[in-house]
Amino acid sequence: MAVENRGPQLQAVAYTLLTTAVISMGLRAYVRVMLVRNFGVDDWCMVAATISFILFVTSALVGVHYGTGRHYWDIPDADQVEALKYWWFCYLWYCVTMIASKISIGYFLLRITVRKIDIWIIYSVMATTVLTGIVFFFVTLFQCKPVHFFWDKSGQGQCVPMDVIIALTYLYSVFSVICDFTFALLPVFLISKLNMDRKTKVALIPLVLMACAASSAVVVRFAYVKDFKNPDFLFATVDIAIWSTTEQGLAITAGSLATIRPLFRRIMSRLGFSTGNASAPLPSGDPIPSRKGFNNIGGGNSSGSKAHRGPFSLTTFMNKDEEQNDDGTVTVVSESSVTHTTKKQDNKNGASWMGDPGDSEEELTSRVKGPGWDERQYKVTITSPGRDE
Repeated sequence: MAVENRGPQLQAVAYTLLTTAVISMGLRAYVRVMLVRNFGVDDWCMVAATISFILFVTSALVGVHYGTGRHYWDIPDADQVEALKYWWFCYLWYCVTMIASKISIGYFLLRITVRKIDIWIIYSVMATTVLTGIVFFFVTLFQCKPVHFFWDKSGQGQCVPMDVIIALTYLYSVFSVICDFTFALLPVFLISKLNMDRKTKVALIPLVLMACAASSAVVVRFAYVKDFKNPDFLFATVDIAIWSTTEQGLAITAGSLATIRPLFRRIMSRLGFSTGNASAPLPSGDPIPSRKGFNNIGGGNSSGSKAHRGPFSLTTFMNKDEEQNDDGTVTVVSESSVTHTTKKQDNKNGASWMGDPGDSEEELTSRVKGPGWDERQYKVTITSPGRDE
């Protein structure tokens, strides 16, 4: 009689999602380092999430080697100990991956957010994610005393009752679902307010759907949490491992692909296609355009102003009618009613402005840098009905 083994199912899911996550993170890194030259906090957090996910998948695959996915009566005692040890490591790497990826996504969403209510929602979700993730991390880390008693019951020790672990897992999952769907659906409302053409907005739909799929993985996992109590632990908990892997992989993939628009635009341009007059700001790093002003678009920090993220990129103004007056005022007509002050810099000592019409804010920001810039103040007034202050 053949041995029933669900390990290959977990392997297939792990290899597939690890591949997509690493490739998407690689594309993100290329865009940030080579094209944008602006590697920000959200990028570093996603790097940390990707590394943690690699460690999670490695632990899961080693666990499969020792017996994860098989019935306990088909696994030698020594291999059961090793398989449970790597299951315990998966607990920890899962927590780290989800904390880092959600912080990254949160910082990214702040780049396209201007309303205070949206900003507070994002910060609240990030704080909830960190708090619940840290609690769950330490509960799983110290659920047994000594720690190794989780996988090796040959000595003396004790563990937190599994009913408590299950209850905490349900509680963590509830918060996770709320936070995940908030991050997945909030961009829909933010994007609808941006000055983007319809093609660009439609192109973002797959990313939103992917984020929703990652959120849905948590919902599906609810049905299997009770299997933590199953005596046949290594076989019964494979579904939990599969959906946890799915959640992490899709979170990293969706969060990374959302940043590669400059690469997509460059490829389409070289193929002779136009990507439209899109102006969605998807920057990473500081400074960020804000209600108060564009703080030193060359890359430094402007003192005396708070850098709230705003939905206006430099390309919002590239193809609009504008008039520069003698007093340095530039009036631009666009789709908002917010007044901004930005610093326009003059070319000196070899520095050059390399921006082209239609460039994203990331591309323009990376090209304004150079030695010897003189800064002059320009007031930019953007007018149109229907936008709140």
